Amino acid sequence: MEAIISVQLQDCPSSIESQHQRQAEARFERELRKSFPNDEALKRAFKLFSDASEGGTISKAEEKVAATWKNAYDKARQAGFRDIAVEEAYFEVKVG
Repeated sequence: MEAIISVQLQDCPSSIESQHQRQAEARFERELRKSFPNDEALKRAFKLFSDASEGGTISKAEEKVAATWKNAYDKARQAGFRDIAVEEAYFEVKVG
């Protein structure tokens, strides 16, 4: 069962062609998926990171899993922004 992942480049200048924006989003998603063994691991890390970010309490073991999301996101962001120069843009990720 494949996780539903939605990636959108936000606050991107209108001067960036939509094709380049879609390519950046695809690079981001590919790189993000590489960081996890399967979709369930990706979903779990995203949920734990989100819970912790919103002030929820998680265990030390769960903190390590949540940190994998942050590291994976940072790596994916670098891949996504390769070949495009934007300053204020960011990748919004929704995992279902």
